[in-house]
Amino acid sequence: MPSIPRQLWASRRERPVLVIVSVVTIVTLLGWLPVEHHLREMGMGLPYTFNDFSAYTEALNRWLEGTQMYVPQENGGYFGEYLYPPVTVLAFYPFETTGFHTGAVLFGFTAIVLLWLGLEAMARTLGYRLRIWERLGLLVMLFSFQPVIRNFRWAQTATLLTASLAFAFYFQERAESETSPYSNGAVSDRTRSLYRYASGACTTLGSSFKLFYATSGAHLLRDRKRFAGAMAAAAGLAVASLAIFGLETNLQYLDVLTWGKGWGEAKAMYAWDTAAAYRPLYAFGGLGLYLKIFGILTVIGLTLAARTSDSRAARHTTFALGIAAVPLFAPKADSHDLVVLVVPAVILLAHELDRPDGYAWIPVLSVLLVHVHRYALEFLTKPEGNFPGAALLYDFGPYLQPGMWGTFLLVGLAGYRVAEHATLPALGSVRDRLGQ
Repeated sequence: MPSIPRQLWASRRERPVLVIVSVVTIVTLLGWLPVEHHLREMGMGLPYTFNDFSAYTEALNRWLEGTQMYVPQENGGYFGEYLYPPVTVLAFYPFETTGFHTGAVLFGFTAIVLLWLGLEAMARTLGYRLRIWERLGLLVMLFSFQPVIRNFRWAQTATLLTASLAFAFYFQERAESETSPYSNGAVSDRTRSLYRYASGACTTLGSSFKLFYATSGAHLLRDRKRFAGAMAAAAGLAVASLAIFGLETNLQYLDVLTWGKGWGEAKAMYAWDTAAAYRPLYAFGGLGLYLKIFGILTVIGLTLAARTSDSRAARHTTFALGIAAVPLFAPKADSHDLVVLVVPAVILLAHELDRPDGYAWIPVLSVLLVHVHRYALEFLTKPEGNFPGAALLYDFGPYLQPGMWGTFLLVGLAGYRVAEHATLPALGSVRDRLGQ
Protein backbone atom coordinates (compact mmCIF):
# COMPACT_ATOMS: atom_id res chain seq x y z
CA MET A 1 0.00 0.00 0.00
CA PRO A 2 1.46 3.42 -0.94
CA SER A 3 2.31 5.97 1.75
CA ILE A 4 -0.12 8.73 2.73
CA PRO A 5 1.71 11.47 0.77
CA ARG A 6 1.71 9.30 -2.37
CA GLN A 7 -1.97 8.53 -1.98
CA LEU A 8 -2.76 12.22 -1.60
CA TRP A 9 -0.69 13.08 -4.67
CA ALA A 10 -2.37 10.33 -6.68
CA SER A 11 -5.83 11.69 -5.81
CA ARG A 12 -5.04 15.34 -6.53
CA ARG A 13 -7.26 15.40 -9.62
CA GLU A 14 -10.17 13.31 -8.34
CA ARG A 15 -10.27 14.92 -4.87
CA PRO A 16 -8.51 18.29 -4.97
CA VAL A 17 -10.35 19.67 -1.92
CA LEU A 18 -9.26 16.68 0.18
CA VAL A 19 -5.65 17.09 -0.91
CA ILE A 20 -5.57 20.82 -0.13
CA VAL A 21 -7.26 20.47 3.26
CA SER A 22 -5.09 17.47 4.19
CA VAL A 23 -1.84 19.20 3.26
CA VAL A 24 -2.78 22.31 5.24
CA THR A 25 -3.81 20.23 8.27
CA ILE A 26 -0.74 17.97 8.23
CA VAL A 27 1.73 20.83 7.73
CA THR A 28 0.01 22.88 10.43
CA LEU A 29 0.16 20.09 13.01
CA LEU A 30 3.67 18.93 12.17
CA GLY A 31 5.05 22.44 12.51
CA TRP A 32 2.85 23.72 15.32
CA LEU A 33 5.00 23.15 18.42
CA PRO A 34 7.43 26.00 17.62
CA VAL A 35 4.47 28.23 16.77
CA GLU A 36 2.74 27.36 20.02
CA HIS A 37 5.94 28.08 21.95
CA HIS A 38 6.04 31.55 20.39
CA LEU A 39 2.34 32.07 21.16
CA ARG A 40 2.96 31.10 24.78
CA GLU A 41 5.64 33.76 25.05
CA MET A 42 3.05 36.24 23.71
CA GLY A 43 0.58 35.16 26.41
CA MET A 44 -1.68 33.14 24.12
CA GLY A 45 -0.29 29.70 24.85
CA LEU A 46 -0.88 27.46 27.84
CA PRO A 47 1.62 27.18 30.71
CA TYR A 48 2.62 23.87 32.29
CA THR A 49 0.57 24.26 35.46
CA PHE A 50 -0.86 20.71 35.78
CA ASN A 51 -3.76 22.27 37.71
CA ASP A 52 -6.03 19.25 37.72
CA PHE A 53 -3.34 16.86 38.88
CA SER A 54 -3.34 18.59 42.25
CA ALA A 55 -7.08 17.88 42.56
CA TYR A 56 -6.46 14.21 41.76
CA THR A 57 -3.61 13.76 44.23
CA GLU A 58 -5.29 15.73 47.02
CA ALA A 59 -8.43 13.59 46.74
CA LEU A 60 -6.30 10.44 46.68
CA ASN A 61 -4.29 11.51 49.73
CA ARG A 62 -7.41 12.50 51.64
CA TRP A 63 -8.85 9.04 51.04
CA LEU A 64 -5.57 7.35 52.04
CA GLU A 65 -5.58 9.39 55.24
CA GLY A 66 -9.15 8.35 55.99
CA THR A 67 -10.71 11.79 55.55
CA GLN A 68 -13.43 13.10 53.23
CA MET A 69 -12.59 12.77 49.52
CA TYR A 70 -15.06 15.38 48.25
CA VAL A 71 -14.71 18.65 50.15
CA PRO A 72 -17.25 21.36 49.31
CA GLN A 73 -16.20 24.99 49.40
CA GLU A 74 -17.82 27.62 51.58
CA ASN A 75 -20.39 28.37 48.90
CA GLY A 76 -21.29 24.69 48.67
CA GLY A 77 -19.70 24.15 45.25
CA TYR A 78 -16.81 21.94 44.24
CA PHE A 79 -14.92 24.18 41.83
CA GLY A 80 -11.28 23.09 41.65
CA GLU A 81 -11.99 19.87 43.56
CA TYR A 82 -12.07 16.24 42.44
CA LEU A 83 -15.17 15.76 40.27
CA TYR A 84 -14.94 12.15 39.11
CA PRO A 85 -16.46 8.94 40.57
CA PRO A 86 -14.60 7.67 43.66
CA VAL A 87 -13.19 4.51 42.06
CA THR A 88 -11.45 6.50 39.31
CA VAL A 89 -9.04 8.04 41.80
CA LEU A 90 -7.18 4.72 41.90
CA ALA A 91 -5.95 5.37 38.34
CA PHE A 92 -3.77 8.20 39.65
CA TYR A 93 -2.08 6.25 42.43
CA PRO A 94 0.92 5.02 40.35
CA PHE A 95 1.60 8.58 39.19
CA GLU A 96 1.15 10.20 42.60
CA THR A 97 3.93 8.09 44.09
CA THR A 98 6.52 9.68 41.79
CA GLY A 99 5.96 13.25 42.99
CA PHE A 100 3.76 16.04 41.67
CA HIS A 101 5.54 17.30 38.55
CA THR A 102 7.01 13.93 37.56
CA GLY A 103 3.67 12.22 38.12
CA ALA A 104 1.76 14.82 36.12
CA VAL A 105 4.19 14.56 33.20
CA LEU A 106 4.10 10.76 33.28
CA PHE A 107 0.31 10.80 33.37
CA GLY A 108 0.15 13.11 30.37
CA PHE A 109 2.69 11.11 28.37
CA THR A 110 0.93 7.85 29.20
CA ALA A 111 -2.39 9.21 27.93
CA ILE A 112 -0.85 10.49 24.68
CA VAL A 113 1.03 7.27 24.00
CA LEU A 114 -2.09 5.19 24.64
CA LEU A 115 -4.07 7.37 22.23
CA TRP A 116 -1.26 7.08 19.69
CA LEU A 117 -1.32 3.28 19.97
CA GLY A 118 -5.11 3.26 19.83
CA LEU A 119 -5.23 5.31 16.64
CA GLU A 120 -2.58 3.12 15.02
CA ALA A 121 -4.61 0.04 15.98
CA MET A 122 -7.73 1.65 14.49
CA ALA A 123 -5.89 2.34 11.25
CA ARG A 124 -4.79 -1.28 11.05
CA THR A 125 -8.34 -2.60 11.45
CA LEU A 126 -9.47 -0.10 8.82
CA GLY A 127 -7.01 -1.63 6.37
CA TYR A 128 -4.03 0.69 6.58
CA ARG A 129 -0.65 -0.22 8.10
CA LEU A 130 1.28 2.87 9.06
CA ARG A 131 4.97 2.95 8.25
CA ILE A 132 7.42 3.80 11.02
CA TRP A 133 7.88 7.38 9.86
CA GLU A 134 4.11 7.77 9.53
CA ARG A 135 3.68 6.57 13.12
CA LEU A 136 6.27 9.07 14.30
CA GLY A 137 4.53 11.80 12.32
CA LEU A 138 1.22 10.84 13.95
CA LEU A 139 2.84 11.09 17.38
CA VAL A 140 4.17 14.58 16.62
CA MET A 141 0.76 15.70 15.36
CA LEU A 142 -0.90 14.39 18.52
CA PHE A 143 1.54 16.34 20.70
CA SER A 144 0.77 19.43 18.59
CA PHE A 145 -3.03 19.06 18.57
CA GLN A 146 -4.41 21.87 20.72
CA PRO A 147 -6.87 19.80 22.82
CA VAL A 148 -4.02 17.38 23.58
CA ILE A 149 -1.77 20.31 24.55
CA ARG A 150 -4.48 21.51 26.90
CA ASN A 151 -4.97 18.04 28.39
CA PHE A 152 -1.24 17.55 28.90
CA ARG A 153 -0.42 20.93 30.41
CA TRP A 154 -3.37 20.93 32.77
CA ALA A 155 -3.26 17.17 33.44
CA GLN A 156 -6.77 16.67 32.08
CA THR A 157 -8.20 13.17 31.48
CA ALA A 158 -9.89 13.58 28.08
CA THR A 159 -6.90 12.23 26.13
CA LEU A 160 -6.91 9.07 28.25
CA LEU A 161 -10.66 8.59 27.76
CA THR A 162 -10.29 9.06 24.01
CA ALA A 163 -7.63 6.35 23.97
CA SER A 164 -10.06 3.96 25.66
CA LEU A 165 -12.68 4.69 23.00
CA ALA A 166 -10.12 4.14 20.24
CA PHE A 167 -9.44 0.68 21.64
CA ALA A 168 -13.20 0.09 21.90
CA PHE A 169 -13.41 0.56 18.14
CA TYR A 170 -10.35 -1.62 17.61
CA PHE A 171 -11.87 -4.50 19.59
CA GLN A 172 -15.19 -4.06 17.80
CA GLU A 173 -13.50 -4.49 14.45
CA ARG A 174 -11.38 -7.42 15.62
CA ALA A 175 -14.61 -9.14 16.63
CA GLU A 176 -16.01 -8.69 13.14
CA SER A 177 -13.01 -10.19 11.34
CA GLU A 178 -12.42 -13.91 10.99
CA THR A 179 -8.71 -13.33 10.39
CA SER A 180 -6.11 -11.41 12.37
CA PRO A 181 -4.81 -8.16 10.82
CA TYR A 182 -1.35 -9.06 12.14
CA SER A 183 -0.85 -12.64 10.92
CA ASN A 184 -3.86 -13.34 8.65
CA GLY A 185 -4.47 -16.41 10.78
CA ALA A 186 -7.97 -17.60 11.65
CA VAL A 187 -9.67 -16.18 14.75
CA SER A 188 -11.95 -18.47 16.75
CA ASP A 189 -15.55 -17.59 17.56
CA ARG A 190 -14.69 -17.59 21.27
CA THR A 191 -11.93 -15.05 20.73
CA ARG A 192 -14.22 -12.86 18.67
CA SER A 193 -16.79 -12.96 21.47
CA LEU A 194 -14.12 -11.83 23.93
CA TYR A 195 -13.32 -8.94 21.61
CA ARG A 196 -16.98 -7.91 21.71
CA TYR A 197 -17.00 -7.93 25.50
CA ALA A 198 -13.72 -5.98 25.52
CA SER A 199 -15.15 -3.37 23.17
CA GLY A 200 -18.08 -2.79 25.51
CA ALA A 201 -15.80 -2.66 28.56
CA CYS A 202 -13.50 -0.10 26.92
CA THR A 203 -16.54 2.02 26.07
CA THR A 204 -17.55 2.05 29.73
CA LEU A 205 -14.02 2.95 30.78
CA GLY A 206 -14.09 5.77 28.22
CA SER A 207 -17.02 7.35 30.04
CA SER A 208 -16.13 6.31 33.60
CA PHE A 209 -14.52 9.64 34.50
CA LYS A 210 -16.92 11.94 32.64
CA LEU A 211 -20.43 10.56 32.55
CA PHE A 212 -21.48 12.86 29.69
CA TYR A 213 -19.31 10.68 27.43
CA ALA A 214 -22.15 8.15 27.62
CA THR A 215 -23.36 8.88 24.07
CA SER A 216 -20.18 7.12 22.94
CA GLY A 217 -22.04 3.93 23.78
CA ALA A 218 -24.44 4.28 20.85
CA HIS A 219 -22.75 1.36 19.11
CA LEU A 220 -23.60 -0.88 22.09
CA LEU A 221 -27.23 -0.89 20.92
CA ARG A 222 -26.15 -2.87 17.85
CA ASP A 223 -24.62 -5.85 19.64
CA ARG A 224 -25.74 -7.71 22.78
CA LYS A 225 -22.27 -8.90 23.72
CA ARG A 226 -20.77 -5.41 23.47
CA PHE A 227 -23.67 -4.13 25.57
CA ALA A 228 -23.13 -6.94 28.09
CA GLY A 229 -19.43 -6.13 28.29
CA ALA A 230 -20.22 -2.47 28.95
CA MET A 231 -22.78 -3.30 31.65
CA ALA A 232 -20.44 -5.81 33.31
CA ALA A 233 -17.66 -3.22 33.42
CA ALA A 234 -20.06 -0.62 34.85
CA ALA A 235 -21.28 -3.06 37.48
CA GLY A 236 -17.71 -4.00 38.35
CA LEU A 237 -16.73 -0.36 38.82
CA ALA A 238 -19.82 0.29 40.95
CA VAL A 239 -19.18 -2.72 43.20
CA ALA A 240 -15.50 -1.82 43.55
CA SER A 241 -16.41 1.77 44.36
CA LEU A 242 -18.80 0.70 47.13
CA ALA A 243 -16.46 -1.97 48.49
CA ILE A 244 -13.34 0.22 48.56
CA PHE A 245 -14.73 3.69 49.32
CA GLY A 246 -17.94 2.93 51.17
CA LEU A 247 -21.49 4.21 50.80
CA GLU A 248 -20.89 7.67 52.29
CA THR A 249 -18.22 8.66 49.76
CA ASN A 250 -20.38 7.48 46.87
CA LEU A 251 -23.34 9.49 48.18
CA GLN A 252 -21.05 12.52 48.38
CA TYR A 253 -20.26 12.03 44.70
CA LEU A 254 -23.98 12.31 43.95
CA ASP A 255 -23.84 15.73 45.57
CA VAL A 256 -20.97 16.62 43.20
CA LEU A 257 -23.15 15.59 40.25
CA THR A 258 -26.01 17.69 41.58
CA TRP A 259 -23.70 20.71 41.76
CA GLY A 260 -22.85 20.09 38.12
CA LYS A 261 -19.84 22.42 37.64
CA GLY A 262 -22.03 25.37 36.80
CA TRP A 263 -24.13 23.71 34.11
CA GLY A 264 -26.51 26.12 32.48
CA GLU A 265 -24.32 29.19 32.93
CA ALA A 266 -24.38 31.64 30.01
CA LYS A 267 -21.53 34.10 30.50
CA ALA A 268 -20.99 36.93 28.04
CA MET A 269 -18.29 36.18 25.49
CA TYR A 270 -15.82 38.67 26.92
CA ALA A 271 -15.90 36.69 30.20
CA TRP A 272 -15.11 33.35 28.56
CA ASP A 273 -11.96 31.51 29.58
CA THR A 274 -10.39 31.26 26.13
CA ALA A 275 -8.12 28.45 27.28
CA ALA A 276 -11.14 26.20 27.81
CA ALA A 277 -14.29 27.75 26.31
CA TYR A 278 -16.37 25.73 23.88
CA ARG A 279 -20.02 26.78 23.62
CA PRO A 280 -21.52 25.18 20.50
CA LEU A 281 -25.14 26.09 21.32
CA TYR A 282 -24.48 29.42 23.01
CA ALA A 283 -26.34 31.34 20.30
CA PHE A 284 -29.55 29.45 21.12
CA GLY A 285 -29.69 30.73 24.70
CA GLY A 286 -32.15 28.86 26.91
CA LEU A 287 -33.17 26.60 24.01
CA GLY A 288 -29.71 25.02 24.05
CA LEU A 289 -30.60 22.54 26.81
CA TYR A 290 -33.68 21.33 24.93
CA LEU A 291 -31.67 21.03 21.72
CA LYS A 292 -29.16 18.84 23.55
CA ILE A 293 -31.90 16.56 24.85
CA PHE A 294 -33.41 16.38 21.38
CA GLY A 295 -29.97 15.63 19.92
CA ILE A 296 -29.36 12.75 22.33
CA LEU A 297 -32.77 11.27 21.53
CA THR A 298 -32.02 11.64 17.82
CA VAL A 299 -28.73 9.75 18.17
CA ILE A 300 -30.54 6.95 20.00
CA GLY A 301 -33.33 6.89 17.41
CA LEU A 302 -30.93 6.77 14.45
CA THR A 303 -28.89 4.04 16.09
CA LEU A 304 -31.95 1.88 16.70
CA ALA A 305 -33.30 2.56 13.20
CA ALA A 306 -30.02 1.41 11.63
CA ARG A 307 -29.56 -1.53 13.95
CA THR A 308 -30.92 -4.07 11.49
CA SER A 309 -28.23 -3.23 8.94
CA ASP A 310 -25.28 -5.61 9.24
CA SER A 311 -23.10 -3.63 6.89
CA ARG A 312 -19.62 -2.48 7.79
CA ALA A 313 -20.59 1.08 6.90
CA ALA A 314 -23.51 1.11 9.34
CA ARG A 315 -21.30 -0.29 12.09
CA HIS A 316 -18.59 2.32 11.53
CA THR A 317 -20.81 5.35 11.16
CA THR A 318 -22.89 4.46 14.22
CA PHE A 319 -19.73 4.25 16.30
CA ALA A 320 -18.55 7.58 14.89
CA LEU A 321 -21.89 9.30 15.52
CA GLY A 322 -22.03 8.32 19.19
CA ILE A 323 -18.56 9.71 19.90
CA ALA A 324 -18.86 12.82 17.72
CA ALA A 325 -21.99 13.77 19.68
CA VAL A 326 -20.18 13.70 23.05
CA PRO A 327 -19.02 17.35 23.22
CA LEU A 328 -21.98 18.74 21.29
CA PHE A 329 -24.70 17.37 23.57
CA ALA A 330 -22.80 17.40 26.88
CA PRO A 331 -24.32 19.57 29.64
CA LYS A 332 -21.04 21.47 29.54
CA ALA A 333 -17.87 20.50 27.68
CA ASP A 334 -14.61 22.40 27.42
CA SER A 335 -12.19 22.67 24.51
CA HIS A 336 -9.95 19.92 25.88
CA ASP A 337 -12.86 17.48 25.51
CA LEU A 338 -12.71 18.02 21.75
CA VAL A 339 -9.78 15.59 21.57
CA VAL A 340 -12.43 12.85 21.49
CA LEU A 341 -13.33 13.95 17.95
CA VAL A 342 -10.15 12.42 16.49
CA VAL A 343 -11.73 8.94 16.80
CA PRO A 344 -14.84 9.66 14.66
CA ALA A 345 -12.67 11.74 12.31
CA VAL A 346 -10.45 8.71 11.57
CA ILE A 347 -13.46 6.43 11.15
CA LEU A 348 -15.32 8.81 8.85
CA LEU A 349 -12.19 9.56 6.82
CA ALA A 350 -11.74 5.87 6.07
CA HIS A 351 -15.45 5.48 5.33
CA GLU A 352 -15.60 8.46 2.97
CA LEU A 353 -12.44 7.39 1.15
CA ASP A 354 -14.16 4.09 0.33
CA ARG A 355 -17.00 5.95 -1.38
CA PRO A 356 -16.54 7.44 -4.85
CA ASP A 357 -18.97 10.20 -3.83
CA GLY A 358 -17.54 10.57 -0.33
CA TYR A 359 -16.76 13.77 1.52
CA ALA A 360 -13.39 12.73 2.90
CA TRP A 361 -12.32 16.36 3.34
CA ILE A 362 -14.94 16.97 6.03
CA PRO A 363 -13.34 14.95 8.87
CA VAL A 364 -9.92 16.39 7.99
CA LEU A 365 -11.26 19.94 8.04
CA SER A 366 -13.00 19.21 11.34
CA VAL A 367 -9.68 18.30 12.95
CA LEU A 368 -8.12 21.53 11.68
CA LEU A 369 -11.04 23.62 12.97
CA VAL A 370 -10.84 21.97 16.38
CA HIS A 371 -7.11 22.64 16.50
CA VAL A 372 -7.42 26.40 15.83
CA HIS A 373 -10.50 26.82 18.05
CA ARG A 374 -8.73 27.96 21.19
CA TYR A 375 -6.52 30.44 19.33
CA ALA A 376 -9.42 31.89 17.34
CA LEU A 377 -11.30 32.61 20.56
CA GLU A 378 -8.54 35.03 21.54
CA PHE A 379 -9.81 37.31 18.76
CA LEU A 380 -13.52 36.45 18.82
CA THR A 381 -14.03 37.20 22.52
CA LYS A 382 -12.45 40.66 22.61
CA PRO A 383 -14.93 43.44 21.71
CA GLU A 384 -12.08 45.96 21.76
CA GLY A 385 -9.17 44.45 19.82
CA ASN A 386 -6.12 46.05 18.27
CA PHE A 387 -7.26 45.42 14.72
CA PRO A 388 -10.02 46.67 12.42
CA GLY A 389 -13.31 44.81 12.70
CA ALA A 390 -12.74 43.50 16.23
CA ALA A 391 -16.16 44.65 17.41
CA LEU A 392 -17.83 43.03 14.39
CA LEU A 393 -16.03 39.76 15.08
CA TYR A 394 -17.22 39.89 18.67
CA ASP A 395 -20.84 40.40 17.60
CA PHE A 396 -20.68 37.32 15.38
CA GLY A 397 -18.39 35.39 17.73
CA PRO A 398 -20.99 32.79 18.83
CA TYR A 399 -21.46 31.82 15.18
CA LEU A 400 -17.76 31.72 14.31
CA GLN A 401 -16.38 29.27 16.88
CA PRO A 402 -14.16 26.90 14.84
CA GLY A 403 -14.63 24.01 17.26
CA MET A 404 -18.37 24.40 17.00
CA TRP A 405 -18.27 24.08 13.22
CA GLY A 406 -15.84 21.18 13.42
CA THR A 407 -18.29 19.34 15.68
CA PHE A 408 -21.28 20.22 13.51
CA LEU A 409 -19.52 18.85 10.44
CA LEU A 410 -18.61 15.55 12.09
CA VAL A 411 -21.99 14.99 13.74
CA GLY A 412 -23.82 16.01 10.57
CA LEU A 413 -21.80 13.72 8.32
CA ALA A 414 -22.00 10.78 10.72
CA GLY A 415 -25.73 11.27 11.26
CA TYR A 416 -26.36 11.48 7.52
CA ARG A 417 -24.45 8.26 6.89
CA VAL A 418 -26.24 6.41 9.68
CA ALA A 419 -29.59 7.62 8.33
CA GLU A 420 -28.73 5.99 4.98
CA HIS A 421 -28.97 2.61 6.74
CA ALA A 422 -32.03 3.42 8.86
CA THR A 423 -35.34 1.66 8.34
CA LEU A 424 -38.67 2.31 10.03
CA PRO A 425 -39.83 -0.70 12.06
CA ALA A 426 -42.36 -2.99 10.44
CA LEU A 427 -44.61 -0.39 8.84
CA GLY A 428 -46.09 -3.02 6.61
CA SER A 429 -47.16 -5.23 9.51
CA VAL A 430 -48.67 -2.22 11.26
CA ARG A 431 -50.80 -1.44 8.20
CA ASP A 432 -51.94 -5.05 8.02
CA ARG A 433 -53.01 -5.00 11.65
CA LEU A 434 -54.86 -1.71 11.20
CA GLY A 435 -56.59 -3.14 8.14
CA GLN A 436 -57.82 -6.05 10.17
